[in-house]
Amino acid sequence: MEYIRIKVEFISDNNIILPIGFNKYIQALIYNMFSQKLRKFIHENGFESFSKRVYRFFTFSSILERGKYYKKMKIFNFGNKISFYISSPINEILEDILNNLFEKDRFSLGENILYLSSVISLGSFYTEKNIINIKMLTPLEVHKTEIINNKKKTIYYSPFSAEFEELINLNLKHKWEAFYNKELKESIKIIPLFNENKYKKIVYYGLGDKKYIIEGWMGNYKMKGDPKIIKFLYDVGLGSKNSQGFGMFEVLRE
Repeated sequence: MEYIRIKVEFISDNNIILPIGFNKYIQALIYNMFSQKLRKFIHENGFESFSKRVYRFFTFSSILERGKYYKKMKIFNFGNKISFYISSPINEILEDILNNLFEKDRFSLGENILYLSSVISLGSFYTEKNIINIKMLTPLEVHKTEIINNKKKTIYYSPFSAEFEELINLNLKHKWEAFYNKELKESIKIIPLFNENKYKKIVYYGLGDKKYIIEGWMGNYKMKGDPKIIKFLYDVGLGSKNSQGFGMFEVLRE
């Protein structure tokens, strides 16, 4: 069976409380779903492109339930149930997760103790179309790191800049090389179906002294390209930082 994307649901005896930047906790939870062998490989090695860039080849959504945010304490309360999606172009990664999920009694998400409630396979995604409309489930992010005044500075790009599509295609090229071990000569077009800044998303990633800000974009987009490339991006994520919870999208029905 080919999985591509699964939905996992956890419950807790108590309210699930998470701070700003909790994507890091979800990523850690997913790593703990892996077998020891796979966790070591993905964390320490990953999949390398011709240019020596390393990719983990999984992505995940944020928590699907809407948490109540307490501004003064900077925490979210999700009640006693959470769920999220996990996606990968490598079926063995999702199979490994499924095998290990049912072998453990409980899981940790930050300070929260969770118990597996259900796992749903969303199956494979195929399309023969070369033009589709998509909705971002997590922010779409691309950036460059430049030296300004002898300091490294990360510059994030918006969907209205020429660099946005250029960097998405460069990222796609490297991921394709790492996955298929061959060069990708084609590219995609990505067109925002909005003209407002309200879809800009500021994400706090990490915790404490290691917390930093990432700028990404939600919203709907038109994607044009080879159906095989579209499917690959659906599985692996669009743009950068996929294994940190960025770039997951769903396909909109016409």
